[in-house]
Amino acid sequence: MTEAFTIGHEELAILSDFVGGWGGKWAANNLQTDKRQALDRLITNGFLEPAADAVTKYKPTDKTELLFAQLCVGISGG
Repeated sequence: MTEAFTIGHEELAILSDFVGGWGGKWAANNLQTDKRQALDRLITNGFLEPAADAVTKYKPTDKTELLFAQLCVGISGG
């Protein structure tokens, strides 16, 4: 049985940054502990995966796209 994961405001803001093309700001090693923990939870729960781009380090997964579609959230990249 899988454990439910609830997306909080912090996680949603992080995912929005990645989907909107601002994932580079989350690649820094000096993130505050709470932000680092939120990022780690998203990775662990399959919302972000390693990216080939060294700048962003992570990219949103299909699971993230599905979540945003279910929430009817649109991100404009420009």
